[in-house]
Amino acid sequence: MQFIFKKSAVFSLMVFVLLLNACGAGNASGPAYTADWESLSQNDIPEWVKDAKFGVYTHWGVYSIPAKGGAGAPLRSMYKRENSDKPEVFDHINAKYGPAENFGYKDFIPMFTAPKFDADEWAFVMADAGAKFGGICVVHHDGFLLWDSKVNRWNSKNMGPKRDIYGEIARAVRKQDLKLAATFHHGRTYGFCIGNKLDNWTEEDKKKLDIFDPAYKDFYWHDGHSTREEFSQQWKDKVIEVIDNYEPDFLWFDGLGSPMANDTPPESYARDIFAHYYNLMEGKGKDVTVCNKHTGTFNFPDDFGLLCYENGRSMEEDVQPWFLIDRAIAYPWAYEEGKNYERDNAEYHTRSLIDVVSRGGIFFLSLTPKGDGSIPDEEKEIMSGIGRWLRVNGEAIYATRRFKTVGEGPTKVTRDKTKKNGEITIGWEFRQDFTPQDIRFTQSKDGKTVYAITLKWPENGRIVVKSLKADSAYYPGRITSVSMLGTKEKISWKRTGRGLEIQMPKNKPCEYAYSFKIE
Repeated sequence: MQFIFKKSAVFSLMVFVLLLNACGAGNASGPAYTADWESLSQNDIPEWVKDAKFGVYTHWGVYSIPAKGGAGAPLRSMYKRENSDKPEVFDHINAKYGPAENFGYKDFIPMFTAPKFDADEWAFVMADAGAKFGGICVVHHDGFLLWDSKVNRWNSKNMGPKRDIYGEIARAVRKQDLKLAATFHHGRTYGFCIGNKLDNWTEEDKKKLDIFDPAYKDFYWHDGHSTREEFSQQWKDKVIEVIDNYEPDFLWFDGLGSPMANDTPPESYARDIFAHYYNLMEGKGKDVTVCNKHTGTFNFPDDFGLLCYENGRSMEEDVQPWFLIDRAIAYPWAYEEGKNYERDNAEYHTRSLIDVVSRGGIFFLSLTPKGDGSIPDEEKEIMSGIGRWLRVNGEAIYATRRFKTVGEGPTKVTRDKTKKNGEITIGWEFRQDFTPQDIRFTQSKDGKTVYAITLKWPENGRIVVKSLKADSAYYPGRITSVSMLGTKEKISWKRTGRGLEIQMPKNKPCEYAYSFKIE
């Protein structure tokens, strides 16, 4: 009997332990990710990111009220002309709103009521353009938060619109069945309002300008009245607050290299955030990613996250998957009156998307809504144009993978660019005329289908895809059919030593860039 009792006790204990583990308790293995780069770098780029190819976000905030010079320019330039990065912004604000001693940047906030902001419309514009993930810049360099925050009072729920802007966007984006993005730019907030040079400001400046008033030290962060330690803790707490409250699928950070090098915020805080993010989302069964932006060097170690290049800046010509290019729909990086969209039309952005995807990349485009919250008509038109193209040609873009060669043709999209220090880097130029011989490739995941996209319709009605010639090293297998996406017309073709020779159909299926499906 004694032996039977012991076996029963052991069995009961085993059942108890199993029940604890099933409930998430007693997990001896601990969290999946720890706050070190080696562990964090094990988080793979999700399949949904690789398949999505196209995302949209916005640059919109308090800076959209003065609407001059871009997202950071009003705060950086409005206080002292000789310290200004953009003197024309100083002149504009001074003339329209008065001298800075009487009107500070904080005084734009009561004007930022966003009467025309409609999260459902924003999300529709993103989805209609063919984006698969969408969101907003939740905080820019000025430090004003576009969510309901308990960390800092300077937020859109507490003042200005008095709405949880990001909360509304999150709901609207998810109603469109898009993944949710959040971009953070507040790593550069400390010292931003004074140009990071306290010595450039006189004692008289410090007496009369609100950026030096200690009453606003939790908004105008700098060494004159704030502490780097408090700022850094808030930087971390703000990101975690967004993660916990809204659970975005995709995080992007502006240049953090220099701030982290100065421990404002410390690099360890970034690691803490990412460990928290990955563990939280893994526990919820969500696959997420973090962008690693290149600003001379990457924000974080090269093997962490999704490598990100601003409009291709400092990106190698033969960059390998996976990477992201971010760009404004038209510059500057925020709305301004008289903004020129002539060069930044739908064809330009679509052509860029095609090229980026052919290289194994993802395209991330920023809208620049007006101060009242409305999206400019020109931007709606551009987005609609991208969407029209993707509805015809999306099969050659979504869920594809990089082919053995990116493309072919005479037009070079890279050029040497010399920096002020004499260093030569690669620049990317999509604003140029392309030819019918300029072709980009993608392929299906199983490799059985190749897509060849010619960037211009040939006047003679024929193209030759040289990379797919007979006995091509890129595609030695037999080609059984060639068709064009968006048309039911039969395509005449033959494969020769010159290449895959294709007769174009009589009618164009779309406005530009034409996709052949080759099986």
